Amino acid sequence: MSRILFILSIFLLVSCSASLDIQLGPEVSVFHSTNNELNKQLTPNDNEYLALDKWLQEHNTGWHSTSGRYRGGVYLTTENYGIQITKTHVILYSIKLAKPEAIYIQELGKGELSTVRNLGN
Repeated sequence: MSRILFILSIFLLVSCSASLDIQLGPEVSVFHSTNNELNKQLTPNDNEYLALDKWLQEHNTGWHSTSGRYRGGVYLTTENYGIQITKTHVILYSIKLAKPEAIYIQELGKGELSTVRNLGN
């Protein structure tokens, strides 16, 4: 019985979501894994920066812990996080380590952040 309670408590801890206050710095670097010519800097004067900032403020809850590897999309760096935006997810990376490590993930609704995702096309 105690084993069942232990397993249930692990599932509850894993299924809980986190609230994050993600602030973009004055400049966000955008990287594309397959085409370095598409790398650029975004500032508050850019529509993509504003769209990402608005999305992060509106989606500050519902983040789930992750440690996976994800392919595709665009990768952005801010002062505190790396942010990968794929067709279906936004993934936050810790950039304080020698190698970026995925730490949180949130599902991305259809059409959300399409202007930012299209920076990689």
